[in-house]
Amino acid sequence: MTKLRPPLSFDQAVTRIAGLLGWETCGALVGRSARAVRAWSDPDADASPSIEQALILDLAYRAAGGEGSPIFEVYAAKLDLDAQSATASRALPDLAAAAAKENGEALAALTLASQPGAPLAVRAAARREVEEGIQALGQALLALNVPTEAAAGVGS
Repeated sequence: MTKLRPPLSFDQAVTRIAGLLGWETCGALVGRSARAVRAWSDPDADASPSIEQALILDLAYRAAGGEGSPIFEVYAAKLDLDAQSATASRALPDLAAAAAKENGEALAALTLASQPGAPLAVRAAARREVEEGIQALGQALLALNVPTEAAAGVGS
């Protein structure tokens, strides 16, 4: 069974990098086993890369043609969101608008990519749009600042 990894999480970022580079390559780059790197992508494990290992993985991801720096992007987003927690409720309308825009673009791109014979470039563009939509929703989710238990209806 595939574990769900929340968007805007270190688990998802490591999985994204390994999806391009492969688990064995990631392990070799940071002097760890592929299994150890897989643990970094497991939301149920307490393992995580060091800052130096994260930097190596992000740089290798870019060098292999990946867009962005997955681990750094999560780190930066979490840092920014935590710093803005006092003003999150004021930022929520802007985050909601950004999420609506990004997810609208993702749906439009998915519609084009779902056409028979859609070129790889169109499908790749759709993937990027979907990732941006997920990230925008992840930022809105974090800005809601509601504990998981409350969101599940526990203690309401």
